[in-house]
Amino acid sequence: MTEPFSADFHDPTDLLHIEYDRRIGYFSMTDDHLHDHYELYYLLSGERIYFIKDRTYRVKAGDLVFVDRNTVHKTLESGMPDHERMVLYLKPELFAAIAISAELVEGLKEPFCWEIPIVRFPSQVTEVLERMVSEMVDEMLCPQPGSNLLLRHRAIELLLHAYRNQHLGRLSSDDREPVLHPKTQAVVRYLNENYQKPLTLPEVAGMFRISPHYLSRLFKQTTGFTFSDYLNLLRVKEAQRLLRESEESITDIAWLAGFSNFSHFGKMFKRTVQVSPRVYRQEYKESGSVRTIKEGENIK
Repeated sequence: MTEPFSADFHDPTDLLHIEYDRRIGYFSMTDDHLHDHYELYYLLSGERIYFIKDRTYRVKAGDLVFVDRNTVHKTLESGMPDHERMVLYLKPELFAAIAISAELVEGLKEPFCWEIPIVRFPSQVTEVLERMVSEMVDEMLCPQPGSNLLLRHRAIELLLHAYRNQHLGRLSSDDREPVLHPKTQAVVRYLNENYQKPLTLPEVAGMFRISPHYLSRLFKQTTGFTFSDYLNLLRVKEAQRLLRESEESITDIAWLAGFSNFSHFGKMFKRTVQVSPRVYRQEYKESGSVRTIKEGENIK
């Protein structure tokens, strides 16, 4: 790799978005990331650190990573420069739009719920994946009549190929190289389960018998998030769910999600989702769809 390069595809129906990037040098995501569509990440070259939910994984060239809907995640540099990747964002409605049977849809979605959502295939399978991805990039760069339809089917074909060959590449706990510091993992899991409580960095550090300064530095270094940003993201995620699924007032939702200050809740929600809680709820009621957090930004 000598020069950075990128390609992008947005399906007219907004059911599929594809990004391809060749990046030179060191790169880590700078924005918090959470969305309501499935994400399939394929690393063609290089090495990355990938934080998903409460674990961090070392992703190598040829790996496929499956990120479930509404799952907190972030990619970080691994200490090695340069990488090349393709990311597919698939909305659930895409499967119905292509008229895939319900039974097969469940199979295609299964990897997104795995405990370790990564497959690492042998070379013969990887060669097929690389050829498929190369064809998709060519189609994105030089669109032709029917490109939208072809890329839709290529995306499903990629999922199908992974599903059919999963027995050759699924990682077990023994195969997974540990990356996340055990203390950080314990803290992340605690936050995931207790974000509604009035937590502070010093209090949590005290619970785990470490200094606040050390926890702050370790948390950022191993997850890519600051302690407060991660906690706010969990709370915004819960507020989104409550706005969609309940009739609670916005003031009560702020409290139920863990925000003790309503003004702070409003600022964090709008910074993350790009609209106010009231507008978010209204948009959802009118369209039945979910606005994504920072959707469409090239941030991985």
